[in-house]
Amino acid sequence: MDEIKVVESATVELESWQPEGVTILDGDPAGRGYTLFEDYDNGARGTGVFECEPSKTTYTLEFNEIIYVLEGEVTIELENGSKVDLKAGMQAFLPAGHTSTWTFHTKFREVWVLAD
Repeated sequence: MDEIKVVESATVELESWQPEGVTILDGDPAGRGYTLFEDYDNGARGTGVFECEPSKTTYTLEFNEIIYVLEGEVTIELENGSKVDLKAGMQAFLPAGHTSTWTFHTKFREVWVLAD
């Protein structure tokens, strides 16, 4: 890539999208997203925006994930019992190799970053 890409994370137009490997436990997240950049040839690298409706989902974190919450509230719990409640303006690091359960209490929007 030889150019700078820019989006307004709070208003970027999103496509219907649910991350691979997600199991829906409750509700209908109606996931939507925008991927600004991805490169898995040189390790896990990527960033974008994800949004969904109130629901409960689970998936295994294949890569380290950093999220910044733009809108809404979520509880994220790892199978080892580690748990966090996040709301708009908060940021979290989620370590690879854990099964995570996400309870989206309200409409939710985040910026996500995948890293090795």
